[in-house]
Amino acid sequence: MTEKTKETEFEQEEAGSREVEGEEVEEVGIREREEEEIIHISSYVKVEDNKEISLPVKKKSKPYWFNKDEWWPCWIGFVGFIIIGPLVHYGYDAPAFQAWDDNPFTSFNDSSNYGLPIVFLFLLLSLWTALSSIKFVDYKLFPIGFCLVFGLSLISKVLARQVQLKNASLGDSIWAILFGMITSNVIFPSEFPKSIKVAQQTELYIATSLVLLFIDITELAPLASKAFLVAWIDTPILFIIFSYFGHKIFHIHLCDSIILVGTTLICGSSAAMALASAMSLKKQRTEIPIAISSLLTIPIIIGLPLIAKSLNMSEHEAGAWFGGSVDSTGAVIATANIFGGQHTVSSSAVVKMAQNVLIAPLSVAVTTFAVRKPLFLYRQSLLNDPRSSITSVTVPTMTDNTSLLWARFPKFVLGFIISAIFFNTLVPDTDRTNCKNFAFTIAEWYSTCSFVS
Repeated sequence: MTEKTKETEFEQEEAGSREVEGEEVEEVGIREREEEEIIHISSYVKVEDNKEISLPVKKKSKPYWFNKDEWWPCWIGFVGFIIIGPLVHYGYDAPAFQAWDDNPFTSFNDSSNYGLPIVFLFLLLSLWTALSSIKFVDYKLFPIGFCLVFGLSLISKVLARQVQLKNASLGDSIWAILFGMITSNVIFPSEFPKSIKVAQQTELYIATSLVLLFIDITELAPLASKAFLVAWIDTPILFIIFSYFGHKIFHIHLCDSIILVGTTLICGSSAAMALASAMSLKKQRTEIPIAISSLLTIPIIIGLPLIAKSLNMSEHEAGAWFGGSVDSTGAVIATANIFGGQHTVSSSAVVKMAQNVLIAPLSVAVTTFAVRKPLFLYRQSLLNDPRSSITSVTVPTMTDNTSLLWARFPKFVLGFIISAIFFNTLVPDTDRTNCKNFAFTIAEWYSTCSFVS
């Protein structure tokens, strides 16, 4: 072997050694970056003495059931109950705004408004705790965005107390929705800043407000049978009829017809997502039904209270009508607030939540239908539609009915029931009315924030 050949081999070995060392350094650097970015993988490979050693990496554990976003409205509501009870017992009043004519600052001429900073802090800390516990994206920026949401809610409530506007039934719900539309379409038409985007927690706001609606069971006992009739008898019948009607008369694909009817008839976008999941459809199939439902919501929120007042409906009657007719829970509360009266809000909330519970058995029924009658459901699949970009349809598999029922069950309804039981059993009769009014005031703050966002 010549000296030139030996020299070449030595250079190759030296280069190979440098490559191994470079790989080791590179691997360590990658690993450090992964640990800094909290990237969880099952294992990584460490290069040591030209040997690959697989080392385990700790996986991110799943959150406990009580630390999921669907449960946090319940926990906030229960904490609110614990705080409100003693405050009422010791004579503290909820913040209230006075009617005004020319000077909006006179709306604050009430000694109870010294508690507004406390209300702000309670809302901020309760919601921020929930988002930080579930590690919501950009949750650290939430206080910045929430200041805007709370500020617009405050302005909405002050405007609603103006004498002429109040007589015209322009409540804080309408102003909050208007400010929300201006913010999203005029001030930030392209994209929200992260600090404001993280504060758009519409479902969390409205679900928490419902848990804080302390319902007096004795007042709503006469409404129970009617609420059951509207939510569990009337709604399923109309769901079946109009799903088939949309498919046969308007030639809408049966899957899309089911989603559209469920969205407008039961609980808005939540129903759309649940029914699409039950039929193993992609999220894109829910976009048009949700858009149609949202387009119809604004005129319904404004129109139904006017019709109810022209028909001289009582608060209970109007609330039951709103709860069974308006799609999403937030829109129901907004409609009831425009009509006015605690009984209206309570009645509409009871009917709507009874209707929301229906989404669980309905999802099971749709899944069962899709599994047992796939040809009927998918025979006019959008695969044959040249306008569609969908390339595959997955027929769902049957899962455990009990698990699916529990997964689809809206947990804030359970919180609403528990808080009502606590209110009717633990609060003394002498404090019950004041406690209910105090809780209703706090619940309205959460609901107004939901309309802004």
